[in-house]
Amino acid sequence: MDSMNETGPGPVSVLDAIRARRSVREFLDKPVPRGSLERMLDAARWAPNHRLTFPWRFFLLEKGGEMRARVASLSREWTFENNAQLPEPKRTQTADAARHELLKAPAFIYAYSVPGANEEVTRENYAAVCISCQNMQLVAVAEGLSMGWSTGRPTRHQDLGKTLGADPSWQLVGAFFIGYPAVQPKAQRAEITGHVSWL
Repeated sequence: MDSMNETGPGPVSVLDAIRARRSVREFLDKPVPRGSLERMLDAARWAPNHRLTFPWRFFLLEKGGEMRARVASLSREWTFENNAQLPEPKRTQTADAARHELLKAPAFIYAYSVPGANEEVTRENYAAVCISCQNMQLVAVAEGLSMGWSTGRPTRHQDLGKTLGADPSWQLVGAFFIGYPAVQPKAQRAEITGHVSWL
């Protein structure tokens, strides 16, 4: 992968990209080049896919576009309805923030997994799509970008799939906020030795 890394232009090794990847949802007000998104999606298709089912389905929502506005409103609606315990005006502020975050993201993608012929293949398909999303995140690092993987508010409204045009049988894997990071969180990982048994 040849592009940007944490220190500027230059090659990024796979191991460097893995270690540099962070889940970020605070971005600079700078557009993401279409070419970067195309390279990320091209990497997605190279995820391990045992049965060659190609189960990934992606929806890219253009910033300022009608679809982005529609799903942002769904996110706001779900957030408002599911925070009834909050006093006003906090409840409204929280809902508005959910909508604003989705609208302002420089790039935004939904990822779905297509079911298989049986439960085993469906599980394999979901795993393959998760790996494809990790591939996208690693290429994002090489492009100087970060991604925030969400399974929360942007994914919860019951009408989301219908609004996007997703088949009702597809399983939502996540929503991805993408952009040039305004912050770079520090990594926190336990050493692997406590999680491995050598037999």
